Amino acid sequence: MELLEGYIELLMDELAPYGLEFEAVAVTPETGWREVTFRADPDSFLRRYPELGLAELYGDEWPPAGLYLRLRINPDGDPTQLEFENTDLMAQTASVDPQLRVRLNTMNDPADHAMAVGQALGLALAPVDEDNDYFFE
Repeated sequence: MELLEGYIELLMDELAPYGLEFEAVAVTPETGWREVTFRADPDSFLRRYPELGLAELYGDEWPPAGLYLRLRINPDGDPTQLEFENTDLMAQTASVDPQLRVRLNTMNDPADHAMAVGQALGLALAPVDEDNDYFFE
């Protein structure tokens, strides 16, 4: 199944505020799987999000060629994986915002899916509030 017309542009709009630029759509001809890739410049990204500790994560390998967000879509057109670097955004949203996770799992509304991808990345990049004790309220 082909990606819906305009979907990449919708993703571009949602991910641009995070410094991610469209890189490619790769298709595995034998299986029909698609991988949509966005790339961020490592040094620029580090300046915007120093609290993520990406340089420490990479250690002596910093800076890498790029920081990547990858969206994998099965032949039926369903999203199956969404990862930014070492973070599985689908798994992370399942525990933080189950409704967002539901939106990430379907392409029924491409505009909403693109928006959900941006929201999931935003959640991953938001600083963790260690003083938040809402659990005990």
